[in-house]
Amino acid sequence: MKGFVGYLLFGLLALLLRTSVFPLFLPPGFCPDLLLVLVIYLGLSENMLRAVLVTLLLGGMQDSFSSTTLGLYIFVYLAILLLVRLLSEQLNLESPPLLVLLMIGGTFVQNFLLVCCLTIFADAGPVVQILLPSLAEQMLANLISASLLLFLVLKIQFLFGNRAGLARLGYQSKRHGI
Repeated sequence: MKGFVGYLLFGLLALLLRTSVFPLFLPPGFCPDLLLVLVIYLGLSENMLRAVLVTLLLGGMQDSFSSTTLGLYIFVYLAILLLVRLLSEQLNLESPPLLVLLMIGGTFVQNFLLVCCLTIFADAGPVVQILLPSLAEQMLANLISASLLLFLVLKIQFLFGNRAGLARLGYQSKRHGI
């Protein structure tokens, strides 16, 4: 229960940073999406039930903070979570370059799903012309923020003990070594 609340508090902090603090100091296309980083982390390290519940709540919070289409980010984040879970079954999760590739891929998938959903379900006009120019900046911002968060987690992990499944965090799932 403590981890569940911790994820939600981190998600709320990430939303507040993205909607109120980052726009004051960073260019418009360079605000990192820390919720995407959290969803990818949940897909790699948590059990499926907790990851889905937290992702549903995080998507709902994102929709209430900054979306005009209710359920848009719930769908996008759930799709990303499921893709990460499918990939995590097949790949070595203890490789830091893989985490970088997952962030890049997650950013592409997020923007692709947003474009598809907004052109199908919303009257958003030329959505591709809005989202496509900022894709490179968003990818770089997400990559930098994920790298910083990974570095921070690796530095302070001794305070909380070793925990689940990112690069060099001292955990192997039940499937390894059988």
